[in-house]
Amino acid sequence: MSADTNPLLDLIAATLADKGFTVDDLAAHVAGASSTSTTSAMTIKRFADGALEGFTINTARSYATHFNHLLNGVPRQCECTCATCVSQFAELGTCHCQCVMCKKARAFEAQGDLVISPRTVAALKLEPMVKLVQRMAVKRAMHDNIARARRGLSVKPTTGQGAREMCVQAMSTLFTRMVEDGLIDRSPAHGLKKGTRSASRRRALTDSELTQVFDVVASGGDDPVLDLAITWAEFELGARRGGILTLSVGRLDPVTQLIHLLEKGNRLDAQPCSLQLIEFLLALAAARGGDACVPGSPHYDPNAPVFYFKDSTPERQHPVTGRRFDTLHRRIQSALPWANSMSYSGHALRHTIATMVERQAGFETARKMLRHARVRTTDTYTEASTADVARAISAITAQAHPLASNPE
Repeated sequence: MSADTNPLLDLIAATLADKGFTVDDLAAHVAGASSTSTTSAMTIKRFADGALEGFTINTARSYATHFNHLLNGVPRQCECTCATCVSQFAELGTCHCQCVMCKKARAFEAQGDLVISPRTVAALKLEPMVKLVQRMAVKRAMHDNIARARRGLSVKPTTGQGAREMCVQAMSTLFTRMVEDGLIDRSPAHGLKKGTRSASRRRALTDSELTQVFDVVASGGDDPVLDLAITWAEFELGARRGGILTLSVGRLDPVTQLIHLLEKGNRLDAQPCSLQLIEFLLALAAARGGDACVPGSPHYDPNAPVFYFKDSTPERQHPVTGRRFDTLHRRIQSALPWANSMSYSGHALRHTIATMVERQAGFETARKMLRHARVRTTDTYTEASTADVARAISAITAQAHPLASNPE
């Protein structure tokens, strides 16, 4: 039997190619030496460890979840959404029932040790992983909805669409960076489908609804002062959750009446607001964070957070986490039937202030206020200024703003 038709040699050659090694690497290993090719080989895990730099905390956390799916694999997960499969997923993270779909389920193998090369990465199939991620999101949502229904809360969508989109975006980002670094020629994430979103229930609140939200926030719960601060900032700044969680006292400027928000894309944007909001936030920070949050104090730290739980002390600070938003939004949903039906979140306040600004000062000013990026060259010529936003906020809050009368 000739060497070129030897099944064993064919298998060895295919294995080497699949793992990104060469015959020289194999020879060096057998000889007990380490080849340069082997020691310098870049695995997906090594690359992914440094691929999250430059992202905001929330984006990095979301991407890391899906990087872990790629590196460590995903357990088998069937398409079945029967009570047994949903329950087993919640308890075990996988399914073991004997339905037809469960028997056909396949896991996604860990790829963290795969050596990066144009050939090995080109052979990587990501669609099975994306499907498993979406299936898990569907079952997680279904299980959560059972608990929500018991508390009288409306159910959330169970399509898994958000998880699918985030997974595709994370894979696209990771492998695009490999292309940019010259490690591969083409991203295996190219062509992955993000799926189709369902119609959104998000909308701007009416004046009456907005009043009801603030009434509920300020009159109940275990910490109405903190909840009021969060809700006020979500509304007047149009702030995303990440912008509030990363807000530090050094980014509150009472002189210019600007709050600098760090949000999507790791961008730091100056947002005009009322002096009353800044003073309220500084007072809250000082009361719960101590001298580190007081400008002029010898212990002042401009990087100190603004929002703290009520048990926070200067000696043992307890900054808020994303869980506080979930608690607050559930409280609003429980108190207001219309908020429950729309699955209220702070994003509704962002919609609301954007609608107010748009009607007050036009589309470009609303986009500037929302800190959306320009998408066309001509947008450079029509972009609104921070002063335009200040004038709109001043008109809406009926509070003076220094930029409103002093254009940039």
